[in-house]
Amino acid sequence: MRSLSSEKAEKKKKPILKILALSSILLAATIGIFIWLGIGKKVVEAPQSVVQLITDSGLKSEDGRTNILLLGIGGVGHDGPDLTDTIIIASVDKEGKDVALISIPRDLWIPTTQAKVNHIYAYGQENDEQGLENAKEQISGLLSIPLHYAFRIDFGGFTKAVDLVGGLDLEVENSFSDPKYPLVGKEDDLCGLKIETEEKDGQKREVVKDATGSAIPLNEITDENDPFICRYETITFRKGNSRMDGKTALKFVRSRHGTNGEGSDFARSARQQKVLLSFRQQVLSTDTLLNPKKIIELAKTFGASIDTDIQEDEIPLFTKLATKVDSTSVRRIVLDANPQTGALEFGSPADYNGQSVLVPKEGDWQKLSNFIKGEIFKYSEGKSDSSESKPQEAFMN
Repeated sequence: MRSLSSEKAEKKKKPILKILALSSILLAATIGIFIWLGIGKKVVEAPQSVVQLITDSGLKSEDGRTNILLLGIGGVGHDGPDLTDTIIIASVDKEGKDVALISIPRDLWIPTTQAKVNHIYAYGQENDEQGLENAKEQISGLLSIPLHYAFRIDFGGFTKAVDLVGGLDLEVENSFSDPKYPLVGKEDDLCGLKIETEEKDGQKREVVKDATGSAIPLNEITDENDPFICRYETITFRKGNSRMDGKTALKFVRSRHGTNGEGSDFARSARQQKVLLSFRQQVLSTDTLLNPKKIIELAKTFGASIDTDIQEDEIPLFTKLATKVDSTSVRRIVLDANPQTGALEFGSPADYNGQSVLVPKEGDWQKLSNFIKGEIFKYSEGKSDSSESKPQEAFMN
């Protein structure tokens, strides 16, 4: 029987094991960290892992690759705290020589649930807190791609972690401003306006009234005529290299209404990948790796902000894979709606309850699946001559 002190020590290890999992996954998938942090004892406690460490990676895989679903949510204090702003599939070959990051746009439509893909984690959380499982199942089925693991982080933990490593060095490729970046805690602020119910043509409706009595039907408010201006702030980024703290980096990845072409889901996906790669580089810096206090603080920061289905005896296996990854092997793929080369197109709002959604070109989900598989296996042995390795041709014809 274990002593009370050993049980307490084991509980204290949980957040560190989680951050080690995050580190190893994200290094293998271009974010990760902390290879040396407390894994020796864990390996000894898991004999099966020892055998796998000596032989193969031991991780779940298919066709020599392990696929990880990475999700980012706003978390407590944000409007729609469980909606996923970031959805990335990280595919790593078992030797760590090739890593592909595929960003899935949040507006991609899921026919089976009749909702956008960014809602499926939230739906799962409402159903016995099965967000990770639901997201894995739905996205895997939608794209016909196996997803072996899932990892979720909320942006509150991300912001603190960026500050702990001293900020991120990022290149802003295009100058842009966003006049509608949401202010936390202001989501329901009426900005001095009133919401009243009035009757017109025998029908009751809610309207927003200002001090002059002018009214806008609540269901007709758009980005263009939104009267609740106190809910937003204007943020601006200038082209060039920039050092960003956690809050600024978060605004950089979450901005949705940027000018100069930066207001699209695709531009945001590209910025998200850029931030993840920069975070990886900063965490692996000597200043972080040689600072045990900083690593412990990172573990505490992420402890309450992450969720994963990775088992503890798999953590050393991710760590082993992480040590093999060469940052130059990371490939960034963003699904977009480019008329000539993109894999997606915008659906007609009339067909999707008035929503702006993305669907595969010609409604062909198999073609989209082939496109993604082609990108994943682009440089894999035995796949270079397959029809799936040249998916771009299908969208350029």
